[in-house]
Amino acid sequence: MERAQENNLIHLLEKAWHGTFRKLVYPGFRLSYGGICDCLLFSLFVLPTYFGIRFFFFDLTAFRFFEILVLYLIFKKETRKREFMRLIRLCPHSIFIAAFFFVVVYTNVYHRSFSAIFYWLMNGIFTFYLVAYLIIYEYGIEEFLKKVRLFTWFLVLVSPLELVIGRTPFSILDTLGKSSYNERFGNLRIMGNCSTTNGYAMYLCILLPFICYDYKRKRMDVLKNGWLLLFLMVNVLLTGSRLSVGIGILEIVLCILAQDRKTLRKTLLTGLVALPIIVVAAFLFRNHPLVNSMLLAFFSAVDEVFETSISVKFGADASILYNSSHYRDLLVEGTFGGGWLNPFMGRGTNYVFQMYVDGYYIRSTDNFYVGQFIAYAYPGLITWLLMSASFLISAVAKFYKRREFIFWAAIVSIVGYFISLWYLDQLQTFPIMFAVFGVVYACAVLGKQKDKERL
Repeated sequence: MERAQENNLIHLLEKAWHGTFRKLVYPGFRLSYGGICDCLLFSLFVLPTYFGIRFFFFDLTAFRFFEILVLYLIFKKETRKREFMRLIRLCPHSIFIAAFFFVVVYTNVYHRSFSAIFYWLMNGIFTFYLVAYLIIYEYGIEEFLKKVRLFTWFLVLVSPLELVIGRTPFSILDTLGKSSYNERFGNLRIMGNCSTTNGYAMYLCILLPFICYDYKRKRMDVLKNGWLLLFLMVNVLLTGSRLSVGIGILEIVLCILAQDRKTLRKTLLTGLVALPIIVVAAFLFRNHPLVNSMLLAFFSAVDEVFETSISVKFGADASILYNSSHYRDLLVEGTFGGGWLNPFMGRGTNYVFQMYVDGYYIRSTDNFYVGQFIAYAYPGLITWLLMSASFLISAVAKFYKRREFIFWAAIVSIVGYFISLWYLDQLQTFPIMFAVFGVVYACAVLGKQKDKERL
């Protein structure tokens, strides 16, 4: 009797899963290899890095959990395993990845920073290979970009709610205690699904060129997803990151210039109509706190480029902005030229940085290249540059040879990111950039497959 009741209970639970709970997650969800892959991408592009479980020397975030699960499913099936290992073996970038990771391992073993090894392995290397694998064998580039745009829509619509509730909506998922509150000059700065405002701004700028790419017609078209691009740039302005405002504008210009003549003419005509409306609306509502904060971010970027002080009229503190820029120059001089760091053996990621130079007490390394030099010395910095440059060079070569504009989108994204890293640390954005690296490699492989089919 008890056995029958137990079987009935199991049957009811299975029915509840298949008939009710599964539909509550999202329509069409299936607990299978394909469904787990969808969850991996969702956790990579949407879920915050502070959603997870803390273990002894690393955090098992939602993304890492699904990453491990997908790897398990790949190696569980022999055909997938052979495809995945072949993809790694034939990847021309693998030698650069191995060289950089070798420096990461010996440096962090010496300094006992084992979490850093795990970080680069999971958030960098596996991210790259898995994204490339899924594009080639599971989704194809069009389906992959379709999902990325859906995720971006979700982010840019949900993230501004922080202005209403006073904290990022993603903070309800904070199980690791890493979400925060940030403001400058009295204005709240949104941070989306990231743990910093600048990190969220960098994240959006990485995705921006792919929003401007029309994957159906395989060309650049900034108006194809015009509303999404507009909401994305509004989010960038609301982060208050003057650097990312400038990077975003630069990326849009590069995408516009890559359009064909007909699309370019249409874009310019739309701009001639839209820009005056935006300028008038900004002037009329300039005293509204929301509009004021966006104007402050925009003109802070203008001031940085043209050495003006327009942003002061919107509440900026000129001395704070100057110190923020000046200390970065001192940071470079005091590290690369300071003579107090070993140029061949870094101090690892656990090193607590502090430096006193020219009357400034500096405790943060708001320059990724400086931070990389401190942590891994020249071997780590050089191998990282070689690894990253290999993807940029590959994208340039493929674009020059094939004129496929997906590579142009990748070029713009990577260049914008390299510029950003001179002024900011990576701020947990590496997984997204390694996903872009995966796009470059996957599209190169798919291109070769098409060439063979033609022959």
